[in-house]
Amino acid sequence: MNLWRKIRGGDSSSGQVLVIVAIGLVVIVAMVGLVVDGGYAWGKQRETQNGADSAAEAGAVVIMQNVAGVVPAKTDTDVLAAVNAAGVASNIGTPDAYYTNITGGLLNQFGVIVADRSLAAKVGAGVLPPGASGVQAVGSQTFNTFLAGIIGFRQFTTTAPATAVAGYEGGTCGADAGCLVLPVTVPVTIVTCDGSNNPVPAPGSPKWPAPSNVTVIPLCKNGPGNVGWIDWTPPAGGTSELVNAVLTPSNIALTWPGWYFVTSTGDVNSAPLENALRTYDGKVVQFPQFDLTCDAQPTGPLNTDCPAGHVGGNGQQQWYHLAGMGSFFMCAASDTDCHTKGYDYGAYVNGSNKPICDTGNGATACLVGRFTVISYKGSVSAAPGPNPGAATVTVQLIR
Repeated sequence: MNLWRKIRGGDSSSGQVLVIVAIGLVVIVAMVGLVVDGGYAWGKQRETQNGADSAAEAGAVVIMQNVAGVVPAKTDTDVLAAVNAAGVASNIGTPDAYYTNITGGLLNQFGVIVADRSLAAKVGAGVLPPGASGVQAVGSQTFNTFLAGIIGFRQFTTTAPATAVAGYEGGTCGADAGCLVLPVTVPVTIVTCDGSNNPVPAPGSPKWPAPSNVTVIPLCKNGPGNVGWIDWTPPAGGTSELVNAVLTPSNIALTWPGWYFVTSTGDVNSAPLENALRTYDGKVVQFPQFDLTCDAQPTGPLNTDCPAGHVGGNGQQQWYHLAGMGSFFMCAASDTDCHTKGYDYGAYVNGSNKPICDTGNGATACLVGRFTVISYKGSVSAAPGPNPGAATVTVQLIR
């Protein structure tokens, strides 16, 4: 009997060990499964994103044809066919897709911006909304796991949205459509001030770098080639209008290259303007960059189209040839790099700030910060700008 008890006891102990080993194996397999299946899922997520990108761009290409004026005009059915074909070719099947405006905002069937997809006009519902300029596609894939099923995960699903818009190449939309541009334009090339505080190009005429270190943009006396304050609705204007345009951006839609009659004249340096600009301290702002000025209406979109004898315009009758768009981080005391260099603000335009702004020849006012991006091929715009004959339609993936 005692021997039987010992044998039974030994069997019980062995059974417990087997249970522990089995549990351990399950844990090991589960961990390996998470690694293997997690890596596979990551690859599927990228595939899904690429598929959504492709579907959104395919739909936007159809809309682009309408922007270009094809006859007969493309319809919702054409957009749906393009989206589905791209989705199937990208292994994500037929994705859900919705119409957007030029900035990616979802639209309902009446062309009104809505908060989410549940209210948006769906591609394939039979309606191409007024103002539709893009497509948001939502791709998804469901796939079986290899090893994660041992812990109950037999399938994973990846989902990815993408938005592409169609419009005119090289530009930004207006402030009312969400594109906020400050009313100041900076030369494409680095500018300095001479001993009389007149603007002169830096030796060799190098372009502003981006991304850059902390940079001082000197504001010299009013003159050709200098930083220019913009009046979006000339010829009226002045400091008060400029301040309002800084605090409540009101920029028009911009495309480039192109000429714009957007000048503001006179000495606008003042405490109200400085205070308005400092509301952007620690933020990234946008402003256009120009490569030429002209004091007569140009005859075409190129910087060679300023009439002879009128290059270098200055004063009320001034046109700027916009060549690109700069994104600029405005200095702030909270930014360590700016603060350690003595720049606690992004704008010094009230009175004499020579200790801060002088780049070697006497500047007394300036903007200070870092260029983050300078683009000479801007995002697509809903409008062709002042030179529609030279405009090119294109598609851009925006998110």
